Amino acid sequence: MNVGAGTAPRYQQAAAIVRARIAAGDLTSGQPAPSGAALARATGFAALTCRKALRTLIKDGTLVPGPSPNARPRVAGAGNGGHAPADAARDLSAALAALRHAAGLTQKELADLIGCSVTTVGHAETGRTWQSRRLWEHADKTLNAGGELLGLHDRYHAAAVPPETDAPADPGPAAPRAPAVRPPTLVRILLVWSDGSTTFALPDAAGDVRNP
Repeated sequence: MNVGAGTAPRYQQAAAIVRARIAAGDLTSGQPAPSGAALARATGFAALTCRKALRTLIKDGTLVPGPSPNARPRVAGAGNGGHAPADAARDLSAALAALRHAAGLTQKELADLIGCSVTTVGHAETGRTWQSRRLWEHADKTLNAGGELLGLHDRYHAAAVPPETDAPADPGPAAPRAPAVRPPTLVRILLVWSDGSTTFALPDAAGDVRNP
């Protein structure tokens, strides 16, 4: 990525290049960062300037020291290359701040250029990355990031949003329910005789009436 002739110190511009490579996925978690000499060849800056850039990246947590004193620093984060939401949010915020510094812009100037409040930019640079994808797209274009900021936002969003759970399996049509069995109803018939007397009778299975 071309940082250009920004007003930020050269070591900050060199640090922004490393952050941009991390944002683009060229350098992944646990991978060695460029040495001071390699970064100097890539940027045209002095090796001392580039080593200061690497120390700055270690200080802000973007890089971690190597396993030995002479080993190159490595990209912070999970060693398996995975991106936890907190790591992805930190990378996104740090990249925005570094690119803004490299462009020589204040937070207010960047906010005016992309059409948002200075508070929004401040939140984005301190890890409160709730802004819409459209805002990050504007920031990417304004800072000439070549899609790196937008890609980092998408990586953060993918890490922060859990995948949808599978719907429960369709149990299929319900089995027909057996009709309810009602208990038999006892029927009693009142018989009235010619002499005015009454009595009750019960029908038998054939329907004939019999005295109880």
